[in-house]
Amino acid sequence: MADALMPHVLIADDDREMRAYIRHGLRGSARVVEVADGAEALAVALATTPDLVIADVRMPGLDGYALCAALHADAATHGVPVLLVSGEPRRAAACADGFLAKPFNAARLREAVALLLDRP
Repeated sequence: MADALMPHVLIADDDREMRAYIRHGLRGSARVVEVADGAEALAVALATTPDLVIADVRMPGLDGYALCAALHADAATHGVPVLLVSGEPRRAAACADGFLAKPFNAARLREAVALLLDRP
């Protein structure tokens, strides 16, 4: 698929290896931008309006829950789906559109992303 036709996915995770894992899992199916914290993710999302945000729940500063709430509270990004990921078996925030428990495989990641990108 040509880059211009691929969905724009923003990955926010303070773990560089997890960002690389997610990027690799989406290779060939999305244009990926990576950031290392929630505050940077919010700034990038507000500037670029991605098609999907994938965020770790636990990040320093602005965590995944706060990022999710901030994105859905802003007029520019309120419709952007958010997929939260976490190694802790707990419920997703009410604002999250999807949740993946770590560890997850690439097939499960792609399935979750496809569901969120294909929703009306």
